[in-house]
Amino acid sequence: MEQPSKKDRDTLVEKKAGIPETTTLKEITERQPVGLSDNRKNDLGKTKRSFWYRLKNFTFEAPKTVVIEGDTIKLVPVSPETAALKTDIEKPPSFIQESSVSILPETAIVRGETEVQIPAPPEAMVAPLPETIIDEAPIEEEILVSSEKLKKGLEKTRSRFWSRLKNLFSFRRNIDESVLEELEDILIGADIGAKSVQKLIHEIHEAWKSKTITETSQIQDFIKDRLKESLRALQTDVNYAPVPPTVIMVVGVNGVGKTTAIAKLANSFIKDGKKVMVAASDTFRAAAVEQLDIWSKRIGAEIVKHQTGSDPAAVAYDALEASIARSMDVVIVDTAGRLHTHENLMNELSKIKRVISKRIPGAPHEVLMVLDATTGQNALSQAKMFKQAVDVTGIFLAKLDGTAKGGFVLGMRNEINIPVKYIGLGEKADDIEKFNPDAFVDALFE
Repeated sequence: MEQPSKKDRDTLVEKKAGIPETTTLKEITERQPVGLSDNRKNDLGKTKRSFWYRLKNFTFEAPKTVVIEGDTIKLVPVSPETAALKTDIEKPPSFIQESSVSILPETAIVRGETEVQIPAPPEAMVAPLPETIIDEAPIEEEILVSSEKLKKGLEKTRSRFWSRLKNLFSFRRNIDESVLEELEDILIGADIGAKSVQKLIHEIHEAWKSKTITETSQIQDFIKDRLKESLRALQTDVNYAPVPPTVIMVVGVNGVGKTTAIAKLANSFIKDGKKVMVAASDTFRAAAVEQLDIWSKRIGAEIVKHQTGSDPAAVAYDALEASIARSMDVVIVDTAGRLHTHENLMNELSKIKRVISKRIPGAPHEVLMVLDATTGQNALSQAKMFKQAVDVTGIFLAKLDGTAKGGFVLGMRNEINIPVKYIGLGEKADDIEKFNPDAFVDALFE
């Protein structure tokens, strides 16, 4: 029997499917059910889906989340009910601290819709406590800044004093009489003062004879220790009144920088949280009151002032009255600059001090004399005369950054026995440092 040809078999299939003979291949494909053209049968007779069919009909599984219930952990699909449940569960009971519950990573395996419950390990239930951050102490930073400012201010004095001393220690190793003589010349050239230098050389000589020091390299530490001991013997802190206000009287000769020193002092007290009032008792110098008024507004201090030519003692008295009424902590009384050789002007300072003492017993609690560091040893003679008139209790050393004669501070105890309490290292209100004997000596020798 003759077998039908391939063409005849195709025609027969088309007739059974109801497809006209004139229908194109494109139309046949369009009439086929979706996915029919993508069906293929493998050798085992099973239908094999094509890649594009599987990609087109692929659906993602619902996203899942980890939910902790008591001691169990569930991995469940996300739904509105689940989200509400999770919100309620995440609120810890009253007996469990909020920081003691942590959600583990999604390491559980879920097949289909089956929930797998994984007991939480004890370590996972306790979250690590947050690290305690300790702020760096601002005091250390302030000390570092003050030390650098002091070193910069003493640069001229150090270059004059320490450079020569360093050369002596470098080229001369053994100590002898010639070394001590050269050392004496260097110390006198540093403006320390003849009396202080003689005492220091005598101590070095005795230490050398007793074999306490044998080489020049040991002289530096020996001098530093002796100078620190000498300066520590004086009280460098401000003598505050037991009951406010503390009255500070500021004196000095013309042109030493009293007005700027008062502004620096007031600014320093204000930064310490104190209420400060300034008495403009320099009623003789032109524009002195206006200058102090500008400084007071700039730093935030209150001021009491009269017209130029008024009685300085009256200004000081009114300032004390106002300070008591306004509960001020510190009152700084300015005075007119005067030469220490003018006896009548020195007597006027004594009058101002008496008026202050009558209004507030025990005041003034501090009498600070402003000295110009550029004058060196000449400033000591000024301090001696002012001490006789108003009993100076402390020194404000101004303009220390502009001189190479800062070494005279080291001999002040032997010369006038008045402590240095403040030093000025510039023209700004912040350019002030409380005198620290150890820091001063270290900055001078570094």
